[in-house]
Amino acid sequence: MDKLTACLLIAGGIIFMLLGIRKFRSNKKLLSDFYIGDTFNSALMVYHHILLYIFLSGYILVLISFILDQFLSSEFIISGIFFLGAVFVFLENKLHHNAISAMKANLDETLRISSALENEREQLISLNKQLLETENVTIFALAYQAEIRDKVTGNHILRTAQYVKLLVEDLMKNSKYRNYISVEYKTEIVKSAPLHDIGKVGIPDRILQKEGPFTRDEFEIMKQHCLLGAQIIRKANERLNFKSFLTIAEQMTLSHHEKWDGSGYPNGLKGEEIPLSGRIMALADVYDALRAKRQYKASFSHEKACRIIREEKGTHFDPEIVAAFERVEAQFEQISITMNNGNH
Repeated sequence: MDKLTACLLIAGGIIFMLLGIRKFRSNKKLLSDFYIGDTFNSALMVYHHILLYIFLSGYILVLISFILDQFLSSEFIISGIFFLGAVFVFLENKLHHNAISAMKANLDETLRISSALENEREQLISLNKQLLETENVTIFALAYQAEIRDKVTGNHILRTAQYVKLLVEDLMKNSKYRNYISVEYKTEIVKSAPLHDIGKVGIPDRILQKEGPFTRDEFEIMKQHCLLGAQIIRKANERLNFKSFLTIAEQMTLSHHEKWDGSGYPNGLKGEEIPLSGRIMALADVYDALRAKRQYKASFSHEKACRIIREEKGTHFDPEIVAAFERVEAQFEQISITMNNGNH
């Protein structure tokens, strides 16, 4: 019975030794995949591998000795296995130490690379911020070319951009357009707003700076600023090989004088045929014009401007946008006062 138990234990040891060799090879491959394989290409690794097979051979010999009752030889073999076991433990610890050192070196290198990448990321963020600021200043400079010739408008492009921002933020939350208006759309429409009147650079000074109402012929010329502005932006957009905010800017510039009932210009679009950007800009533009002092009119009060916009709901303006305006009209008034729109 004792002999059978001993044989079973030794046989079990042989099985575990075979599994250990298999696991060792698996670990070696895994560590090689993580670029720590150099640790296993040393003479130390060769010795370790040889010892595994010596142990396996020794276990098999001991098992055979027990079966054949060759105890003398088995005792010699067992003594050798004990000795080699001590050497094996030493090599095992040494290999573990080398593997850990290699992993630490790789970790240090990874941290160094990560730090370098973080610095690069911060530089890219800073550069991107500078590019965005440059883009915004360039947009303002382009828009200001038209406004500087139309001397009565003051800070029109700055105020209308703020009005557009208020409207689109409210529409994102409280209107049927909330699923259409993304964060990207909001950014692009606010950025586009200052360009809505850029076409005025093509309108003669005698009309643009005229004191008093336009004649019919003069108004027809003035209406061309929508087409001229869209043409300017389209020419710029055609030179880009990627989608930019200029697509919305072109839509807004062309359509901000269209009316909900189809009586606007230049194309007589009706209802939702008019791009949303044009519908939003239309209300912002009219509010600013009502509040501004002109050669031919005094500045209207905020209350009168609001009343006119409500009266034009469903005719000039999209009802959804008028509803948004009513929710934020107090902020419109504050912007108008702060940014000096007429005499308040």
